[in-house]
Amino acid sequence: MKSLIHCFFLIPLFFVHAHAEVTITLPDNAEPLLLNTKNITSHQLISQNGPQQLVFNARASYREFGQQKRFVSETLIVTFSGENNHYRVSLPKINSPRSAEKFNDSPSVTIKDTQGHSVSYKIDKLHKDGIQLGRDYREEIKTYNLSQGIAAIEVNQTIHKASPNASNDKTDLAAVGDSEPAQQAASQPQSAARRDQINVGQMLDFWYEQADEATREAFKKRIGLIEQVQSGQ
Repeated sequence: MKSLIHCFFLIPLFFVHAHAEVTITLPDNAEPLLLNTKNITSHQLISQNGPQQLVFNARASYREFGQQKRFVSETLIVTFSGENNHYRVSLPKINSPRSAEKFNDSPSVTIKDTQGHSVSYKIDKLHKDGIQLGRDYREEIKTYNLSQGIAAIEVNQTIHKASPNASNDKTDLAAVGDSEPAQQAASQPQSAARRDQINVGQMLDFWYEQADEATREAFKKRIGLIEQVQSGQ
């Protein structure tokens, strides 16, 4: 009887491995965002053999001066090669402002397969200036991969036919290149204002992360109303 029950437990595992070569488990303190440029929300992932590119945020909660603080890391990109195995991703312990700052400055993870072997990986940050709410991670990672960053993977691109005005396009690009010094000079007076806006965005992000869920929802609704008013103008 016990052997029969054991067989029933093995059937789902066999089914998973027969249809997908790689399974990945993300830690509970990770916020899943993308796997190989596709949106994800689960911590249990299934993929095909080959390069695996994960995009996620690390989250933590700790007390500082008697107050509960929430930490959300910069968006991370982790790439490794997987084949016919299960891989478990782990994050270091973040329980203080110092450990949070250290992680943001030099992020690291641990990846192990079912045999307990450590798996080599590449890690980078998916940077974005200004307000972090409403980010389009799929578009950002596509741009990152095209730039061939440290943790980039090859992207299957759709081939577009050349337009009839290809020669004109080249001329326009050359003209833009020649005008760069003038554009840089014109943008210098605006740099201070831009830095101020970035600081405002960082403050908004900070208070958003400290808020409870009800306050976050109210904030999102308010942002939505502002966007509706602007679109109607």
